[in-house]
Amino acid sequence: MHVILGASGQVGSAVVKALLKSEQSVTAVVRNPAKTNELRRNGVPIAQADLFDAAALQEAFRNVDTVFLLTPEDPASQDVLHDAKSIVQNYRDAIQASGVKKLVALSSLGAQHASGTGNLEMSYMLEHAFQGLAVQQIFIRAPYYYSNWMLYLSAAQEQGILPTFFPADLKISMGAPADVAAFIARAITNAIPEQKKLYELTGPAYSSADVASALENILHHKVSAQTIPADQWHNTLLQAGFSENAAANMSKMTQAVIAGITRPEQKESKRIQLPTTLETYFQSVLQEPALNK
Repeated sequence: MHVILGASGQVGSAVVKALLKSEQSVTAVVRNPAKTNELRRNGVPIAQADLFDAAALQEAFRNVDTVFLLTPEDPASQDVLHDAKSIVQNYRDAIQASGVKKLVALSSLGAQHASGTGNLEMSYMLEHAFQGLAVQQIFIRAPYYYSNWMLYLSAAQEQGILPTFFPADLKISMGAPADVAAFIARAITNAIPEQKKLYELTGPAYSSADVASALENILHHKVSAQTIPADQWHNTLLQAGFSENAAANMSKMTQAVIAGITRPEQKESKRIQLPTTLETYFQSVLQEPALNK
């Protein structure tokens, strides 16, 4: 039995689908039961648990072989890193109490740094939370998701601009969430050829200007990358609904990416190249019905 946390989210739901396709036994753990309709239609057993509830997690992990873990980002959090610390401690306690044999956890490129990287520090905590436990551990560091750019689709459609916190010509590794989920499912089922504790997933490197160009080709009108100055990041995030603390940590993470300190570590890790290109991703999600909404 495999238990998947965040099963109603972008990556978690794709992991569930991949496991079902390979006829694996899966239980989906979600916080909000209102987001389980598709899971239920697919016959997936549902366990409701808040990540801040150690007892609920322990119950969800009972009699389980493998758990999939992640550190969700909450833009409304008043203390992002404190919340992450509480969650990973609950994970540790639940795993220790329930006898889980294996954990597979979604981390991020740049998780090798203990401090100074804002939100990425959550991944550092996750990777170091289970030291001393008799459980197999696999951590999968993911790149920047193509799907993040979908937040700006309406601006690209209506105004011909692509807002970005990055310099327009800064190239960073990007990847499709479905590719990440497929690798996670393989790690859960021991279908990866070389067993390592740490994998770093990288995709093609693109700049914001490249993303704007790809959208331009699909939307059939001019789209230009528009860099938001660093001194405007915080207020921009506040206007988007972030708390003061969440905005500060997102800004730190952005600065770390721009400074180049979140590149793959390639020290103890196995590097995996993700296959999907930006153009292929956009073509798959930006079909005519979606564009005309």
